[in-house]
Amino acid sequence: MTKLIRVLLATAVPPGAALAVTGVLADAWADRLPDPLATHWNGGPNGSTPFTVFVTACLALGAVAVVLLATSGVTALRRGRPLPRLTVGVGAAFAALPSAVLLSVLVSNLDAPDWLAAGTGATVVFFMLGAAVLGAVAAVVGGPPSPVREESAHRPSVGLEPGQRAFWSGRAANPAMLWALLLVPVAIGLLPAGLPWPTAAWIAFVGAAVTALTYRLKATVDAKGVTIRFGLLGFPWRHLKLASIREATARDLATFGDGGLGLRFNPVTGTTAYKVRGGPALALSLENGRSVLVSVDDPETGAGLVNDLIARRITRIG
Repeated sequence: MTKLIRVLLATAVPPGAALAVTGVLADAWADRLPDPLATHWNGGPNGSTPFTVFVTACLALGAVAVVLLATSGVTALRRGRPLPRLTVGVGAAFAALPSAVLLSVLVSNLDAPDWLAAGTGATVVFFMLGAAVLGAVAAVVGGPPSPVREESAHRPSVGLEPGQRAFWSGRAANPAMLWALLLVPVAIGLLPAGLPWPTAAWIAFVGAAVTALTYRLKATVDAKGVTIRFGLLGFPWRHLKLASIREATARDLATFGDGGLGLRFNPVTGTTAYKVRGGPALALSLENGRSVLVSVDDPETGAGLVNDLIARRITRIG
C-alpha cells in the first residue's frame, strides 16, 4: 500500500494540483479576461481563441494526461516493474504542460480590454519552468531508480525433456508512449507562438502511427527459433533461426540505455535492441558475435527454452 500511495503521489498529485489551481484561477479571473483570448504571438498577439474553448481544451488535455500517467504508474507497479524515477519526472512535467500553457495565456490576457492588447506571451517560459520543477518533485517522490542487474552469469534452462515440444511467448508494452506521442503535439499546438492546429493535428496523426508500430513488443520461441514482432500489426518483425543463436540469457536494461527506446543498433558493439521500456529483457548472443536484446516479460523462461532447444539441436547434429 505504501508503494501504491507513493506512485499516486508522484504521478497524480503534482500535475493534478497544478491543473486544479489553474482551473480555479481561470474561473476567478473570467470577468477580467477578454473573450476571445490572445493565444498566439509573433512579436505581438496574432491569433485568438474563444475563452471557453481554450480553457476547456487545456483542462481536458491536462486531465487526460494526469489520468494516463497515474494509470501507467499503477499498472507498472502491479506488474512488478515500477516506473523509473526519470520516467515519472518527465511524465509529470509533460502532464503539467497544459496547465503551464493555460496559466501563461491567462496572465498575458489579464485585464486587457481585448485580445489585441494582451501582454507578451513570453510568460510561457516561466510557467514551463514551473512544470519542470513539478516533474523534479514527482521524480523525488516516485522513489529511487530501478537497479540494473548485470547479464546473468549462469545459462538458464527450463529442463526440456528429449522429444518434448514447447513454446514460449513474452510481451511488453509502454502505455506512457501512447499518451506522450499523442498528447505532446496537441499541447505544442496550444503553446503561444506554437504550431497551427492543422500542423499539430498532422503531427499527432504521425505520432499515433508511430506509436501503433512501436509501443508494444512480442517475442516467441519455438523449435524454429526466435521471432520478434513490434506494434499492433506485428510489424516490423524479425526471425532468428535457432542455428544462428549461440546462447540466451536474461538481463535488465536501463530505460535510456543501449540507445534508448524503439529499435536501436550499436555499430560499435554489434548490439541490436528492441525496447519499449526498461527492465527485464531477453538477451541473445549470436554465432556471428553480435547480440540482440528484447525487452519482454519473463525473459528467464524464454532464455531457458532457447538454450534447451540449442542443446537438443547440437545433440542431434552430433
